Amino acid sequence: MSFYRKYRPQKLAEIVGQAHVRQTFANALSRGGLSHAYLFTGSRGTGKTSTARIIARALNCLNPGADGEPCNECEVCRDALLGRLVDLIEIDAASNRGIDEIRDLKEKIQFTPSRAKFKIYVIDEVHMLTKDAFNALLKTLEEPPAHAYFILATTEPHKIPETIISRTQRFDFHRLTEAEITEHLATIAQKEGIAFESAALGLIARQSAGGMRDALGMLEQLGAGGAVSVESVSQNLGLSRPQAVEDFVFALLFSKLAEALTTIDGLVAEGANLIQFNKTVLAKLREVMLQKVAENKLPEAKKTLAIIDEFTRAGEELKNAVIPQLPLEVAAISVCAAHVAIPAAPKIEPKTEVAPKVEIKKAPDQTEKKFAAVVTEVTAQKINAGTAISIPLVEAALPQVLSKIQNPTVKMVLKGAKILAANDSMIELGVGSDFLVGKLDAAARNLLAEKFAEVLGRNLQIKIVRAEIQIASAAPEISEKPQTKPRTIADAAENLFEEGW
Repeated sequence: MSFYRKYRPQKLAEIVGQAHVRQTFANALSRGGLSHAYLFTGSRGTGKTSTARIIARALNCLNPGADGEPCNECEVCRDALLGRLVDLIEIDAASNRGIDEIRDLKEKIQFTPSRAKFKIYVIDEVHMLTKDAFNALLKTLEEPPAHAYFILATTEPHKIPETIISRTQRFDFHRLTEAEITEHLATIAQKEGIAFESAALGLIARQSAGGMRDALGMLEQLGAGGAVSVESVSQNLGLSRPQAVEDFVFALLFSKLAEALTTIDGLVAEGANLIQFNKTVLAKLREVMLQKVAENKLPEAKKTLAIIDEFTRAGEELKNAVIPQLPLEVAAISVCAAHVAIPAAPKIEPKTEVAPKVEIKKAPDQTEKKFAAVVTEVTAQKINAGTAISIPLVEAALPQVLSKIQNPTVKMVLKGAKILAANDSMIELGVGSDFLVGKLDAAARNLLAEKFAEVLGRNLQIKIVRAEIQIASAAPEISEKPQTKPRTIADAAENLFEEGW
């Protein structure tokens, strides 16, 4: 027998958590003052069905305790525990959701109980009933026979008609805390003779998302293989190492892009579940954010919130990513680029004054006058329809295009790009690595085309290729710096920031 069935609570006092439910029904059972219809709501594994069965036994028990609890030893209780009490009718609304099933219920409910004092109807996942089935059930809930009780259970109460809810007493079952689940798992592990690490049980509790049934299933699976350790839990559930999460969050908070990308590479090599890793990272970031709020460090809390937003989006993209790690890498680059002051040029004082490309200081000849006129038109947002698109024209328009782009990744890549070719149908941009070519995907190229069209006044195709990019500098020692080809994504990103990207 599986753990969740073997250790299903048999009395109200055995239900983990849900103190408000236990206390209310204990008082009602001891006084004999139960309502004829209840609605239990809450996520899976929080005890809704177990509580319903306990109440059903308590109502029909031949020898109930002074506190109203069922004895679980009399003939009626034993039959109910074995699933053969005909007066305890459990209906799965997910499989029996039509009006015919509810009509059958209405016809049979009028007959008195066969063996027990009361007929108890437990309808699980009641939100799955059709509209007509709900209407048929409504009349029965309004005027139920004296010998009938209804307990409706659902994980989605918002799908239940208000007319049904108004005729029931509602109890919300809360998600169990990690401490409650961990303590219960420890008790069961001891009974089963399973060796365990407390931290491992805490990790199982965290992954169960507040549901005891899922937690017991994981304990049973892991316990079959021997001792339950943090390492075995991580390996079997595809979880990343806790230290990897700590390192990654630290790298994000302090904008250490190379370290963040190295962590991602390591997780891929280990075969970690990246979706689960991202969830764990978000949980850790939430802890950091709440801590900063508690310490009244609101700017830091706001920065953490921005990181949470970025990785929440990455979590959605991970589900359908062609390259599994790409959404995490893009999110890490976006986060770190947004919080790092990137210099526009190397921090070296130039020995000579270098005039900007657009502003021509010397007396212009006829060619220069013509080019200056074109630049003036670019500044006015549009150029004459007959003006040919050229590299100088595109270079002059580039500052305005940059000012219109909000995406930090696209903006930073474009700043370091070189205009290789330009004509009336296409602009070809060169960037320094295949990594950067990959960053400017179809969506990024469409964005660039849109902004160039706004400035240049015509639709142009944007082509991105890899090219050797030389960084201009007045200091000769910069050009003498040996150029090495990045070996990893992390190296590439780090070099980009060092080079003023």
